[in-house]
Amino acid sequence: MRSSFIKQSIGVNPLLTARDWLIFGGIFGAIMLLWIVVAPGISSAAARGALFGAIGGGLPSLLGCLPVRGSVPAERSVSFLGRIEQAGFKPAGETAEGRIFNYKGPRWMRWDSNRIVIRTAADGALHVTAPYYFYFRLKRLQS
Repeated sequence: MRSSFIKQSIGVNPLLTARDWLIFGGIFGAIMLLWIVVAPGISSAAARGALFGAIGGGLPSLLGCLPVRGSVPAERSVSFLGRIEQAGFKPAGETAEGRIFNYKGPRWMRWDSNRIVIRTAADGALHVTAPYYFYFRLKRLQS
């Protein structure tokens, strides 16, 4: 099956807004505070292991939100929009950036980076910015 999404680049900043940075910093700060408070009561090796495990456990969510930029040919735009709905994204309005699709679920549970932005070109092609995990899922479905 021919791919509908043609990847052009992968960004380096998974955290789009100050809110994302605050959430990530809050989680990291809570882990550090727990490490400082709990660490004196347990062995230092176990405390270091828990700290590095918690940090390592948070990295996949950051890597999954890396922005992937690409395009979708005009003849495949309808099927691509269907894939967005199948993946659980819903329209959230239109801004100067383009049409925004947010992942379903309450606002407090999602990153601002976890969204799809679609801009329509003059020839009908779609210019898309999507999170890496959506791109990865799309490629698996199309192979």
